[in-house]
Amino acid sequence: MKWFTKGEKGFSLAELLIVIAIMGILATVAIMNMKGSETTAKEAKLRANLAILREALIAYHGDHGFFPCSANDWNHGGNQTWFRRQLTWFTREDGRPSQTKDENYRYGPYLQTFPENPFYTGTNASRATNVVINTTAERTMERLKSDVAAWTGNYGWYYEAKSGNVVANLGGNDFPDKYCQY
Repeated sequence: MKWFTKGEKGFSLAELLIVIAIMGILATVAIMNMKGSETTAKEAKLRANLAILREALIAYHGDHGFFPCSANDWNHGGNQTWFRRQLTWFTREDGRPSQTKDENYRYGPYLQTFPENPFYTGTNASRATNVVINTTAERTMERLKSDVAAWTGNYGWYYEAKSGNVVANLGGNDFPDKYCQY
């Protein structure tokens, strides 16, 4: 082991502390930047899931001539379990779902799995796919978005059967209103 003698170069304690402090600041900045990426990823997934759900509703309407849970539909009462099945199972002409395809149940399925709202982080998975179904109102998409943003959401989706419009049901104090605007 060689000891430094007077006049040889090395790092002083002050220099080492400065380097450690700079590394700590850089690590903090990196961690803070990664923390925001989780929200960005959830926002991207929310947009993608809404697009998938909206496309499925358009395809259902194209096959049946009406949206699920509307007046002409078998599920005109707006049962959310049957609504999810109408999009993930086969359906017959009137919209009644079945897990088996045959000559009567020849439409669909429109989704492999029903999309979740990615902002739900609890243990009750059904809340992530919860759908509030309105069978009477018919708002424009912009009006619907602003109305839902003012309400207290419950993590799932809000769907209007007459228009086929669907938005994230994330209004209230827990989430920024922008999530309802997607």
